[in-house]
Amino acid sequence: MKNGLVIRKKKMYEEVVERITRLIKTGEYKVGDRLPPVQELSEMFGVGTPTLREGLSVLASSGILEIRHGNGIYVKRFPLEPEDLMAQLNEVEYQQLLSWVEFRRALEAEAAALAAERSDEADLEAMEAAEKRLEEEITRGEITIEPDYQFHNSIALATKNPIFIQTATTIEHIIRQYFQLSLRYGRTLPWHRDLVVIEHRKILENISKRRPREARNAMLEHLNNVAGRVKLLESLARGEQIEDR
Repeated sequence: MKNGLVIRKKKMYEEVVERITRLIKTGEYKVGDRLPPVQELSEMFGVGTPTLREGLSVLASSGILEIRHGNGIYVKRFPLEPEDLMAQLNEVEYQQLLSWVEFRRALEAEAAALAAERSDEADLEAMEAAEKRLEEEITRGEITIEPDYQFHNSIALATKNPIFIQTATTIEHIIRQYFQLSLRYGRTLPWHRDLVVIEHRKILENISKRRPREARNAMLEHLNNVAGRVKLLESLARGEQIEDR
């Protein structure tokens, strides 16, 4: 199994993603199994450790792998089948989603930090209510964009900065289009919304505990994970053939 796995394509991290998902699907590694160390995986796939780590990060942000720092890398979920992806992803515009994530990183990370400094009880209640509604929708299987949008919008309002608030108001219709696009992709990964809840909870906890730096980092982690999940779907949906040796 560990011979003939040299990767030779341009987007190397995508090949790492495909190789690892293939190993899971063929039963080489099962849910709960620990993967080999980074150095060994790097040698198996014939890629440098930065490329390997990028591929692992994409799989971890998508909930397929779990990286336990100091303990190893574990298989957490079984990947979707390619036909399931292709049936649902034909209309997803990956680059548009990634462009929006870049914009949101620039804006919302600082908004989270300011919200941690300036939010009042009403702001925190609005965030909590939006998050609770999102969890209720997931439980019922009725997923809309509204609670996700309201959660992030309530953070912008909590900055008490008129420019942040005006910007959020001015581009509301565009932001809602982003959330609609994101929702289509989110439905493709069944566990996506559960991951969003966990990430939202971390953001809310740090805002409510008045920890600006941690709130900023939690928002960045959330948005980086969103980008990672988009990249995973893009690489899997392409279904590029890899030449084995």
